[in-house]
Amino acid sequence: MPAPEMPPPTEVSVRQFVNESGSVTRGLREGRRYVLTINGEPLAEVTPIRRRRFVPTSQAQEMFAKAPILDYDELRHDLDAVVSDELSDDPLEGTGL
Repeated sequence: MPAPEMPPPTEVSVRQFVNESGSVTRGLREGRRYVLTINGEPLAEVTPIRRRRFVPTSQAQEMFAKAPILDYDELRHDLDAVVSDELSDDPLEGTGL
């Protein structure tokens, strides 16, 4: 499944970056990317180190809506063919339990 498209980075002048560092920091924590500019010319990219851990409900629902339909009877049959319900040895044997 392809990753969701990232929005383009927000352009921020160096002066704005300094004056509004709190706002930019909050944006970075939310996963936003920035391009620092001087006189409208790109200077540097600022990207968050970690990706966000929270996925909005709407995005998760959209991803799962495209998932294939699961046939539970077929899955159970496949699992039964591969996994045995019987233990070959007692895992507690010799432990005194």
